[in-house]
Amino acid sequence: MMKHETSDELTLGEVAAFLGWTPRFLERLAVGGKMPGREIDGRWVFRRAELVDWLDQKIQTLDAANVGQLERHLGGEAGGAGEVDPLATSMTARLTSDAIELDFPATKADEIIPALVDLAWRAGQVLDPAWLRVAVQEREALCSTALPGGVAVLHPRRPVPEAINGPVLVLLRAATAVDFGAPDGEATRVFVLMAAKDERHHLHALARLTRVLRAGLVPRVLRAETPEAVIEAVSWAESGGDGGRAGVGGDAGVGL
Repeated sequence: MMKHETSDELTLGEVAAFLGWTPRFLERLAVGGKMPGREIDGRWVFRRAELVDWLDQKIQTLDAANVGQLERHLGGEAGGAGEVDPLATSMTARLTSDAIELDFPATKADEIIPALVDLAWRAGQVLDPAWLRVAVQEREALCSTALPGGVAVLHPRRPVPEAINGPVLVLLRAATAVDFGAPDGEATRVFVLMAAKDERHHLHALARLTRVLRAGLVPRVLRAETPEAVIEAVSWAESGGDGGRAGVGGDAGVGL
């Protein structure tokens, strides 16, 4: 968790300590208008909600080094954020066969979120499916979570501890591609739903998914014939995959 959890405002040092990025890097982003913040009497101040929203929407454009650093730090490696339950950090450990649905017969975008939440409910990951469904729909209304490459990573805008049993991770592959608002104009066929109980696990999951997708996961998911084959593909990508050469969502290097 971030320091001073009851405070909505964070200093540059507190943001750096939470994310594992250097104050110099963060200040460069802030000065260049690349991240939300305001300078007051020579010191930068950031609002927690704005910071989480920024990362939520911009993490796909960060370069691989910064995504990797964020993932390692939030995952507790290098002594950054303390120990984290391996089940909360490992996609392979969390993604069970009953949390995967292949060739769902979707014909339009508004069928996807109910199907994903129902899948999470049937997998025992959700306490309040109606609450989670609304939270995901509200996030999707801000801007589409679809990425170039035929995949979308759906999630609530904020952690939803009251609605879930623990970290949520399910994967649905549509039988045919659906127009889900991807920036490249292409339709989407692979949909991932994730949710977490706190900001740290929420951002860590986004960083982990960003890396795994860039490692070449989607083509293997599209070829998978069984849920077990999907899990094998996730394990392969989580272990490094093709080294990120396939790319999903670009690698623009925000602020660099």
